[in-house]
Amino acid sequence: MTPITLMDGLAKRLQKLLEDYSTEQPSSETPMPIKLYPGYVPKQEDATERNSFVYVLVRQVIDEDGNKKSSAIVEIGFSVYDEDLSDGWRSLFNLVEHVRQDLLKYRFINMKHRLELPMQTDIMDDNNQAWPNWRATITAKYTVGQPEEEGFDYGDFQESHPYEEYEEYKKH
Repeated sequence: MTPITLMDGLAKRLQKLLEDYSTEQPSSETPMPIKLYPGYVPKQEDATERNSFVYVLVRQVIDEDGNKKSSAIVEIGFSVYDEDLSDGWRSLFNLVEHVRQDLLKYRFINMKHRLELPMQTDIMDDNNQAWPNWRATITAKYTVGQPEEEGFDYGDFQESHPYEEYEEYKKH
């Protein structure tokens, strides 16, 4: 129940959700599937390649005192290749909305991580779009299991600490 299992599980689920989506590419006569990446997007090696992709990246993990769970802030990024100047943005909106609705309908990932609302969708404004790639993000918060604290039992002041510095501390 780590942030990596959350990223991998969410990426696997979105891959299945998006398997019927594809985009037209200038370098190919057939539509190309949308690539999905858990974590960071690999560096582009071919300048002619203009893939559409989705990435899933845990940006932050929040541990709260007295809470039996942590929260992970997940960024789901979208880059959709579409050369249509007037309606290319529709490809992006369609894809983002498809993912957003799925996340809201099925809130658990691997039956370990649960979506916590609110969820936020951000579409880059017109000046920041990297045409012909249209970009957006969804920011979501998921629960992540937290290990049980080990240490002092304040009832009888016993410590079960596996580290050497505690053994040294007990000598004083």
